[in-house]
This record gives sequence, C-alpha cells and structure tokens, in this order.
Amino acid sequence: MKPFAASAIEACRSALACLVEGNVDRAEEIVGEALSHHPDDPNLLYVAGNCALVRADDARARQFYERSSAVAPAFPAPLCNLGYLHRRNHRLEEARTVLRACVELDPANAPAWQNLTSTHVNEGEPARGEAVAREALRHCPDDSNIRWNLALVLLEQGLWREGWEHYRVRFDTPVVKRPSYASAGNGPRRLVSPDQLAAGDTVAVHGEQGLGDEILFAGMLGEFLQATAGRGAAVVLDCHPRLRNVFAENFSTAFATARAPAACDWLVPIGDLGGFHRNDDRDFPQRRGYLSVDRAKVAEVRRQLAAHARGRPLVGIAWSGGSDLTHARYRRIPLEDWLPVLRQDACFVSLEYRDCADEIAAFEARHGIAIVNLPELTRHPDYRETFALVAAIDMVVTVPTSVVHVAGALGRRCLVVMHHRAAWRECSRDGGLPWYPQTHRRFLREPADADWSRAIAAAAGCLAGLLPG
Repeated sequence: MKPFAASAIEACRSALACLVEGNVDRAEEIVGEALSHHPDDPNLLYVAGNCALVRADDARARQFYERSSAVAPAFPAPLCNLGYLHRRNHRLEEARTVLRACVELDPANAPAWQNLTSTHVNEGEPARGEAVAREALRHCPDDSNIRWNLALVLLEQGLWREGWEHYRVRFDTPVVKRPSYASAGNGPRRLVSPDQLAAGDTVAVHGEQGLGDEILFAGMLGEFLQATAGRGAAVVLDCHPRLRNVFAENFSTAFATARAPAACDWLVPIGDLGGFHRNDDRDFPQRRGYLSVDRAKVAEVRRQLAAHARGRPLVGIAWSGGSDLTHARYRRIPLEDWLPVLRQDACFVSLEYRDCADEIAAFEARHGIAIVNLPELTRHPDYRETFALVAAIDMVVTVPTSVVHVAGALGRRCLVVMHHRAAWRECSRDGGLPWYPQTHRRFLREPADADWSRAIAAAAGCLAGLLPG
C-alpha cells in the first residue's frame, strides 16, 4: 500500500472539512487511512470520534475520545466531547468528572462549561447547579447557553426575579426558537416592561416552547392585557394553532391572521410575562383556575362519560410525558405501577395524547380494570376538545405533562406523581405548585426510592380521601 503522504494534521483538516460539508464517508476514509500510519495521534483519534458522533455511534465515539485523552491528557477537545457524550447518555457523574478536567485545562472553554452546567438542570439539585453556573459565567460572562442554564436552576428554586432576567436569553440558544418576524434586528422591538408602552401602540404576544408552557404562561395574560389596556395599547396574540380557540374564548384580543403580525410596535414572547408579573412568591394569585371552555361542550362530554361512570367519580389519568430530550425517562410510569390508584372506586379516563389503545386493552385483560379512552378528544388538533374533557371530569392524576397545566388552568384538582428530577414548571418548596396553589399537589419519587411505589401509594391514599366514602 502506498504510504500516506499527508501529515496527520493535514488529514485532520481535510476530514473536518468533509464533516462540515456533510460527507462523513469521505471523512472516515481520510481518518482511517491516516490512523493506519499514525495510530496514536490524538488529533486523528479526536476527529475519528467526531465522525462516530455524527453517525450517532456513541459507543465508538467514546472509545476514540478516551484513546485520544489517554495519549494526550492535556488535550481538552476530546474531554469536552466525551463529557457531552456522557451527559447525553445520562452518565452524569462521569460527565461532570470529565468536563471539570476539561475546564481546568481550558478555563475559557465555553462548550465544556455549557455541558457541565446542563448536567445540573432538571436533576433535583438546583442550588448545586446555581453554584456551577455562576462559576462558569466568571470564565464565560457573555455565554447565553450558560445564562439559560442558570435561569432554569434559579426558577427551580423559586428565585423568580433573577431567574426571569436570565430566562430572557433563551432565544439566543439553540434550544428555544423564535418566530421569523422576531429575529434580532428584524421586526418589532422586544418589550422590557409594560411601562414602555404608549397610547396607540400595538404589542404582539407570541407563543413558544410546548403547549403546556403556553397554557401556564397564559395564566399571566389577563394581567398583561389589563396593563396594556391601561396604557392605551392593543395586543395581538400569536399562539399555537391548537390553542387558538381556547384562548379566543377567554381573552378579548385580536389574533394574528398570519405568522407575521403586521404593524406591531412591540414584541413579547409569552414566557416574558413571568418577568412582568411573577417576581415574588406573593405575586402568585390564590385562585382556582383562569381559563374556561364552552359549557355546552363540557355537558356533552360529561353525558358521554356518564354511561361509563355509572355514578362513580370521573378521574382523568396520564402516565407518560416528554421526549428523550425532555427527561421522558422520569416522566413515564408503566400502567402496572398505577394499580394502587386504578383499583379505587372511580371511573378512570385516559388523558394520554399518544395512541395507547392497545396498552389500555392489555391492561384491562390482565386486571379487569377499564380505562375510558377517547382519542377523538385527547388527540384532536383543536386543544379545546382536550380542555372540554378535563373540564368534564372531577379530578386528575398525572405525571408532569401538559395535562398538569390544563387541569390548573381549568381549576381541576390534580395529583402530580413526579420524580425529584423535574423541570422548574413542576418544582416547589413544598407539596404544592405555586402556579396552581388551590388545586395541585405533588408526590415525589425521592432519590433514595428504588421505584415509584411509595409516591404512587401516597397519591392513592390522597385520592381515596377525595373520593366519596
């Protein structure tokens, strides 16, 4: 075989250029050939790891990064990517060890700090995460991803004012997308305070993130509409299409007719309302719900459920939520684990948004317990149908998912069974939720718990006390 003529570093540059172009096959060919002549070159091993990473072959990428680090312990790049791999596969302590070694070698390595701070978000240890994020910002003071992680751990702790201040940077990260008309330097100015408004101004409030987020943030929309009206300004609401009919029935405001509201002076992402109206625990209203749904529709659904209930209370249940990117492993509880709840004298109604008919049928065949499944309501493109279903039942038992916020918005009693690893929306310093103080109660799976049994038993006991004797 003809000896490889290019140096190892030239091979790395060529392979990286191929990766940028999306030609992974060629990149691997170049690196493989070079490694046959320079098997211990840390740069080649690092680029080989990048090729495997692009192919989502995490195990192979890990091998290459570990070999690169073993050959060159002072080389920070493979440590950074190895830490990312550990984090992605939820090996948090390994990730923290490797990433800490990386930032000790390279204190200004922003990606390493970003990954290190992210290992503390939604992990049930926000105070520790706050300390790491503040340390990271001392080295990378302008990094939006680190500030975003700091925002999340502050909000987890109920440190509202500073949390919202950092939360504003979310659109400068890859995580949260803004509408095209709200891009930097294009379109209306982003409102910092309602005090900026003048008579005749028009404000576009746009939705963001998931359905549950928009429903939660809509709990502050009434206050914002009142504040804008008091200053003679008008609001145009650009919400998720599935929520439009629900919001139209509850808020007296214009709605965007296209994805680019015309002639708006100001822009407000709906999550920014927290910084306007919820900066202290005392700012959270002691109320029971803030949205309603058509009474005739609710009565129709209630009549439909009555045939199944036969006089028993109606209890909605959702047992799965999230995705691989949003801690789904801590938001999904097998139906079998819910038996202490489902054996109680009530008519249970599925609030699952996914296709669960086979799962429900198999569960009923094993245990003789029926769960009413109405996918025409829970999976309807108009979320008003789901709202009507939740409004028609008596209470809800659920994992953290959008149903938590639907129940809260409608004032339905809700028992939330959740892992101690949770997002800030479901966090609290006590057993309730500040967003829904009159209706919601949390039951935690604590760090020492081996399974869900203790949390579900506590929820089942609470449910028994709420059901008629």
